[in-house]
Amino acid sequence: MKRFLLLVACVVVVFVSGKAQCPDFTDLTAPGVTCYYGLFANPFQYTGVMEGHHEVITTQGTDPYTYHQLPLLPPDESAVVKLGSYAAGGQAEAIEYQFTVDPDNSVLLVKFAVVLQDPNHSPSEQPRFVMRILNADGQLVDECAEYDVRASADIPGFVSAGEIRWRPWTDVGFDLTEFAGQTVTVQFVTYDCAFEAHFGYAYFVASCVSNQLIVSECDGQSITFIAPSGYASYDWNNGDTTSVSTFSIGDSMTTASCLLTSAIGCQFTLSGTVMAGGLPTEDATFYDTICEGDSYHDHLFNLPPQTNVGTIRVTNTFYNASDCSGNDVVYTLYLTVVQKYTEYFDFACQGEDYDRYGFSYTNLQPGSFTDTIFSVGNAGCDTLFTILHLTVSTLEWVPTVVQGATTTCDYEETSYLVTSGNLSFFQWQLPSGVCLINGDETPNVSLYFTETAPNPAVISLVADNGCHLDTVSLTVYHYPIYHQLYQDTICGGNGYTESGFNIPLQNTAGIYVFTNHHTTIHGCDSVDVLQLWVNSAPAVTAVADPTEICLGDSTTVVAVGNMDNSVPLPPTPHPVAPGDILCTDGSIVKPSLWPCGKTALGVVFWVDGTDEHGWAVHLQEQAPGIAWGASANLSNTNYATARAVIYDTNGYANTLAMRNNSMNYIAGAVDFDNGWFIPAMGQLRLLYAEEPVVNATLQMLGGTALFSFVTYVYTYLWSSSEEDANFAWYMNYGGGIADHHKNYLSTEFLERTRVRSIRNF
Repeated sequence: MKRFLLLVACVVVVFVSGKAQCPDFTDLTAPGVTCYYGLFANPFQYTGVMEGHHEVITTQGTDPYTYHQLPLLPPDESAVVKLGSYAAGGQAEAIEYQFTVDPDNSVLLVKFAVVLQDPNHSPSEQPRFVMRILNADGQLVDECAEYDVRASADIPGFVSAGEIRWRPWTDVGFDLTEFAGQTVTVQFVTYDCAFEAHFGYAYFVASCVSNQLIVSECDGQSITFIAPSGYASYDWNNGDTTSVSTFSIGDSMTTASCLLTSAIGCQFTLSGTVMAGGLPTEDATFYDTICEGDSYHDHLFNLPPQTNVGTIRVTNTFYNASDCSGNDVVYTLYLTVVQKYTEYFDFACQGEDYDRYGFSYTNLQPGSFTDTIFSVGNAGCDTLFTILHLTVSTLEWVPTVVQGATTTCDYEETSYLVTSGNLSFFQWQLPSGVCLINGDETPNVSLYFTETAPNPAVISLVADNGCHLDTVSLTVYHYPIYHQLYQDTICGGNGYTESGFNIPLQNTAGIYVFTNHHTTIHGCDSVDVLQLWVNSAPAVTAVADPTEICLGDSTTVVAVGNMDNSVPLPPTPHPVAPGDILCTDGSIVKPSLWPCGKTALGVVFWVDGTDEHGWAVHLQEQAPGIAWGASANLSNTNYATARAVIYDTNGYANTLAMRNNSMNYIAGAVDFDNGWFIPAMGQLRLLYAEEPVVNATLQMLGGTALFSFVTYVYTYLWSSSEEDANFAWYMNYGGGIADHHKNYLSTEFLERTRVRSIRNF
């Protein structure tokens, strides 16, 4: 049986004289209402009303992020709840309402509107809105009891305006008649995006209404019924499609029925019967079964042909034709519609026997065919049809040889190829620790080995439809690569000869990076990286008091040193710190623990106070020597001075605006769809501050170092910050000084410009 469902995040239980009562959804402090807040990962982390995130609105206005097209209050409502806020902080909020379903008002009518900012992240990271209804066991009351929507370019029922997706006020009804007298929990939940940069919020209000048809007019000749409001469509058995329909009263019996469909696609049917006499005197419930496509005429129900397989609930209220008064007698029908046509799609191999789903064949030959079995049904469905679509494949001969290297280095891309045999469907089988790059269903596969793979490792090829005579394999030996990061401290005036390094005397305080490259006997890389903190040797002066003494007397000598130019010792490592490696699976690994059996995505260069979020820079440069192109004309983000622009850290929004201008050349240089964007000037300054540790990790990973020389001059990196419509800001890494230049630049300048993308984590 399908039913409407909704979600809310606050709990409300209200009892009056022991009778279940629908809660006031705008009273967030009432007994049984619980409000929650937390971060994207857990909206239910804390209990309580969070100012600005759980808000009751009683004054009409318009939402500013929908270009003032969305009214704050829907028609006929004087108060609504706003859940979430415009502020983007990776936050999430919820409200739960817990109550006992009133048998006389068992349809929950929810009016809601949603505003989501679409940052083009993956679905698991998007701003989000959820409505759900749970039973006493905490489970969804049925398949229609949840509405879950995430920001994306095309959401059903939503309006798109730039990067804003918003749903206008929508009415949706949830039929809870089956749970009359039982406790349910209604939840509403809103989420910002996972990276703290984009918002999501919603408005809603709810009420409980009757689940029966209501008589609005009756004169003995005709009768007008009203169905519960809040549904997307109405389908009456007389052809009407509005919530109100008028029927002529017949001599003996007139039946009105209406199929209601909610805004999220769930359905149920209400019926009313007007009788000249012999009205039922007691409520009754019936269970019956028909075949799909059949109509139903029994127990005073009159239903058209049913096409949806499953169980539906239908109610019928009886009225006296003489005065059209209802006698409060309701018949309820649970009607199961049995699937009449059952189709199966299957495959087999040449020469095999087949015995499934009631079909039986021997010595199958290649080809495709369809077969049907007719059977006598039961429980209201006379004839059933079972249809089989069977494809028989020829036997596939696996090649006798896999071509490719039998020795390789860990994390080094290696390709393997088959060139013989009649395989049309390929499937490579790889042991644990062998990572697939591409080609798992083609004759050519690219992969790499990790240190966790068996040694030797065996890779195999089979036909993935199972119709093969043999399996071909290749044994591969793989050898480790070595990347070791060392951190140490010396005083100025000393050299360094530890860990295989031979560093000459260092006289200037600072942090320096040195690298030793080696090759193992198997030809694999071995790279040692040293981060060396050099401290100034203190200038020491000895002072005696008193300065003159007689033979046999004593004096006090004090050594006074000067450490003004010292470099701090290596800090205690944070959980996440600049120089750490962001992997493709979202994890972050310390350089000292690499290789980790993972693939590097970027290098961390800034972390916020939570040690959980920040920015990472790409391993490589993008689009060297490219002009800015036409101005993006970003509103409210033009910076006239270098002092002002260093506080611009909104590179994502800048890049998004630049992408909307097809003449902005550098906007297309980064993989924006997968989270990369051009850093703003403030983000470039933070990146420059971490140059030593970031470059050390880049060198270890084989990436391109930051701020490298180009034709004996320093590199310029474009930011995504503008000065005005004709000028854009870049950073000159000759001294880390922000500067700007015209959008269309000289060839000499373009030879030194680069784009280096960053991403949130």
